[in-house]
Amino acid sequence: MRNDARAARLLVDQGFEYWDSVEVQYIDLICCFTERTESITVVPVPIWSAARPPIELTSFVGRWRELADVKKFLSSARLVTITGVGGVGKTRLALRSAALLRRSFPGGVWIIELADLNDPRLVADTVAATLGLQQQSGVTPLEHLPEHLRDRPLLLLLDNCEHVLDGCAQLAHSLLKQCPLMRILTTSRQPLGIAGETVMELAPFSVPPERVGTPELENLLQYSAVALLQERAQAANPAFTVTADNAHVVMRLCRQLDGIPLAIELAAVALRFMSAETIAVRLDRRFRLLTGGTRTAPTRQQTLQDMVDWSYRLCSAAEQVLWARLSVCGSGFALEAAEAIGSGDGIRTDEVLNQIRGLIDKSIVTTERHPDKTRYRLLETLREYGRDRLVERGETTTVRRKHLHYYRNLVAQAEAEWFSAGRTTVFARLRAEHANLREALEFSASEPGEAQAGLLIASSLRFFWLSSGFVYEGRRWLERLLTLTAERDTVRVKALYVNGYLNLALNDATSGTALLDQARALAAELGDQSGAAYVAQISGLTALYNEDPARAAALFEDALAGHRLIGDHAAVAYDQIELALALTFLGDHERAATLFRECPALEENYGEQWMRSLALWAQGIAGLLAGDYQQATAAELESLRLKLDFHEHFRIALCIEILACIASADGDAARAATLFGVSHKIKQNIDASLAGHKHIARLHDHYEAVARSSLGEDTFQEAFELATLLDFDEAIAWITRDPSKAGSPTSSATEESPTPMLTPREREVAALVAQGKTNKEIAATMSISRRTADSHVDHILTKLGFTRRTQIAAWTTKQEPH
Repeated sequence: MRNDARAARLLVDQGFEYWDSVEVQYIDLICCFTERTESITVVPVPIWSAARPPIELTSFVGRWRELADVKKFLSSARLVTITGVGGVGKTRLALRSAALLRRSFPGGVWIIELADLNDPRLVADTVAATLGLQQQSGVTPLEHLPEHLRDRPLLLLLDNCEHVLDGCAQLAHSLLKQCPLMRILTTSRQPLGIAGETVMELAPFSVPPERVGTPELENLLQYSAVALLQERAQAANPAFTVTADNAHVVMRLCRQLDGIPLAIELAAVALRFMSAETIAVRLDRRFRLLTGGTRTAPTRQQTLQDMVDWSYRLCSAAEQVLWARLSVCGSGFALEAAEAIGSGDGIRTDEVLNQIRGLIDKSIVTTERHPDKTRYRLLETLREYGRDRLVERGETTTVRRKHLHYYRNLVAQAEAEWFSAGRTTVFARLRAEHANLREALEFSASEPGEAQAGLLIASSLRFFWLSSGFVYEGRRWLERLLTLTAERDTVRVKALYVNGYLNLALNDATSGTALLDQARALAAELGDQSGAAYVAQISGLTALYNEDPARAAALFEDALAGHRLIGDHAAVAYDQIELALALTFLGDHERAATLFRECPALEENYGEQWMRSLALWAQGIAGLLAGDYQQATAAELESLRLKLDFHEHFRIALCIEILACIASADGDAARAATLFGVSHKIKQNIDASLAGHKHIARLHDHYEAVARSSLGEDTFQEAFELATLLDFDEAIAWITRDPSKAGSPTSSATEESPTPMLTPREREVAALVAQGKTNKEIAATMSISRRTADSHVDHILTKLGFTRRTQIAAWTTKQEPH
């Protein structure tokens, strides 16, 4: 038995599925999909024949699944084009695929390199010369090639077609029409655009997502970009390795380089003479920094500058201009933003979409499809190149000002729609535009004369800062912009009281109170009724949070009167809710109940769900303090369900706090202990506490003590600690069950045979896994990124305690009703 066959049998015995082998000089690579991760395990087996073309193994990190995709596509399609941004590895994938497939094509695998060709009319001549065909008098190569190749089962690889696209398209069309046994594989930054073409877009390597904490080193190396960086860096500097000490900077470096293999390889070369931290800091000058590619590489791939210059020359003049203008956008942008920012001076608004399509075709702009909208994105490397071109055009200030004003208008519209039935959509839009909001604010703070526009944006984002958890960021922008503006107007009043509120939310009562005092004085000076009413409202919240309900009630009365006078209906509803809550703490349950009855937010048909969730939360506290535990529990559970839509984890924790207090007051100490543990875990995960909400902290302390006394310290603590092991979805699923039927919560982290709590999205993914779909196919089916699909499958495997996809399929089948 050959060595590779023995290796394959060994792998099968270990639970791997034998896939195929690739011949390399002195090596056969046995490639196996593992059911756990869908990655490939490669086992080298020595053989004793040198009569095979060498293939550089190290150039193929992380591309085994794509190799399988090329093979699959070529089995059903006669023309396959691998597209993608420059430097992403299209040529390497195509060459490796050709090596793998040569046994399938008795007529041979022919590789035609077109990078140095400048005339599309010479494509057919180049192919004919490579195949060794003699020129015939009076017959063009385009006419002669089909006749010669008609009966040959061969694979033709046309590498780097983008700059001679017309010639490649014409040749491919002619050959495929007349040569039924032929297959054509092309690499191009732009599809050929002919009938029957299957386009395979090659994505950059996977990079670690931006998140708190560092994954285990073993998990970190599962990201292809990190694995490639370590491998190439060790080739240049054997002492380099990814460690716990440098993991954060390596993750940042891979993200900054967008996972583009060529950029990562060039960075790895630079690691010979500088640290990863130095490279990451200097990447704003990446085109001067990342040079020194291998001398044998094509000229366009020896530096990052060469690579992107090549892409730039492929674009039309209008596409080049739009590329430069769109570089001012953050990590993504909507079509409306592109039209507003990119149009003008030679590009009409109605032309922008067609130019974007051209940039997408050339792999400059990428698309991100969301359920309700398509967004577009320039990779960071291409953004920086575009910014350099914008400087050369002398348009930087003009275009960034257009960007600022577009987002000022977007924020104003979002603020007007915040308390409406579409609040969830508004919040999602602002989250998607967060990077652009930062770009706009930075420009306003650095460009003379624009600070006022930035101050209006930052203050109009009051609820976004609070709801998204970016309170510190909001405060930093407001403090910076307030020092840059001198205008004493209503915008300044608003900025002062919003900044005051953010300081209070951060438990900085001294700064918050001082800012509110300034806002109150300026509002009085200007006769700003709206500003005065909001200052009263926020001052009332301050008093309530600091356990002064009498003062809070008086201030809310003032705010309510002011908002009614100017017809601010959303603010009126908010004032009513907070006034009712203050009266509840004062023991005036009768008037509080009247205010709740009159509050439109508690009507069933009320469209604005965030305000309704706040009203129900406050009503739950009122029920707790009035001793109506059944009504209080119902109100808090409904409030919790509504808050889940907004992903405001601190407010979700506040709901669970009150549910815990209600359970303790109602004599269910075991449930109270679990709920207190869940709330603690959520607050711990987001680095939050009740320190700034003393009125809730007092309730917590009282009712936790009651539950501890009733249950006993050891039993309470055991239930509390077990609750902290629940993941968020498990905890919410248990809390929202009927309390009389909920039993004790179970965690997949503590059970041998868990009853897992998958989210609806994860169940949908599990169903697709059960259908035999790969992660890439799941991503296409659900219109999500491949990286998101990978993450979902990993989470499912972890939650279920499984190691193979077949186990997910079996579990999913068992869950189906019979």
